[in-house]
Amino acid sequence: MKLIVRCCAVLLLTVAGLTGCRAEQPPAPTFANWPQSLADFRFRWAAEPGIDLVSGPAVPLRAYLESYRIGQLTGENGAAYPGFDRAVPELPAPNSDAPAQLVAIRPVPGAEQFGPPAPFYGNEYFHILEITPVESGYRAYVCDGLYKIFREGEERGKYVSVVKYAANHRGLNDVNGMKVWRVEFTDTPPAADAPAMVTDQRGPNPAPAGDVFGPWRITAASDFAWGTDINREFTSDEWIDGARRTSQCSDLLPQWRTERDANIGATLDTPPDPEPASPGWPEAG
Repeated sequence: MKLIVRCCAVLLLTVAGLTGCRAEQPPAPTFANWPQSLADFRFRWAAEPGIDLVSGPAVPLRAYLESYRIGQLTGENGAAYPGFDRAVPELPAPNSDAPAQLVAIRPVPGAEQFGPPAPFYGNEYFHILEITPVESGYRAYVCDGLYKIFREGEERGKYVSVVKYAANHRGLNDVNGMKVWRVEFTDTPPAADAPAMVTDQRGPNPAPAGDVFGPWRITAASDFAWGTDINREFTSDEWIDGARRTSQCSDLLPQWRTERDANIGATLDTPPDPEPASPGWPEAG
């Protein structure tokens, strides 16, 4: 009988030890230029036919919008990708009469649009509607789906979409978790010491290993307004075009409106696992 008891005790200890091993989670992988607070968050991109996501003007566009969001979510502009400081102008002085496309061309320090810095989970979806050559370089319109980015809410251990979180605080100016960006950027005339163009920016990493802005510079960007209070670029045609683009984005994002609304209204007991970055960025060569 004693032998049986001892064997049972050993068996229980062995099972407990195995259970403990299973409970241990491997550390999240770390990537160059990717904040640890975003270990379970990824960007996913798509584009209209004929737009190359991995070479040409789409590369600095991707790097800019990803850097912008990372700066907002982490509360640190220094978390942006290499080259961001060179490629993006400084913010104008507070209370200046600068146009809207320059007022927030970088994340505004201390704004905390998505709440205080915290771990974020899930995915943000971008879809490039158009990249059009203009006199000063290029103009792009980009759909931005925010509805599947989650963070811990007011209740500890419960996770909510950042759209819902923001709406419970100061509000978020969007339509069903969706925005439309207008970004203008140029590579001419490049600075004498400007880096070379980069190509083939596709890979397994969530962030570029080095500077992918190359000679490109962002000249204007906004997801809410364009122009000044006195001279807004909001003619009737602009309003019609804006409504058309919003409707296009609603149809092109990978989740339909009902699913987007369900994400925004959800309260989760566990945060969502992200889909992999797409097209992602190459590993360091």
